Amino acid sequence: MPTHVLWQADVADFDAWLTVFRQDAANRKAAGIVDLNVWSDPDRENHAIALFAIIDKDQARAFFESEELAMHMERDGITNVTVKLLKPE
Repeated sequence: MPTHVLWQADVADFDAWLTVFRQDAANRKAAGIVDLNVWSDPDRENHAIALFAIIDKDQARAFFESEELAMHMERDGITNVTVKLLKPE
């Protein structure tokens, strides 16, 4: 059974972030990360929330903790990132 990851962050511009996020789907897929849903927070402008299913938590953790992703997020003005692993019971 897949585990899920809840990802949240403040982004400089939600629409611009969403475009780049969609373009990066192949990289997440290669890391065993399946996009399930993306939301914007109606109470916090430019706050993005995404839910993913993951097959291999070590591979997904490596992706989310990679220096490449950190540099990408810094360049694109993504701050206050929270990555929460959710395991089914």
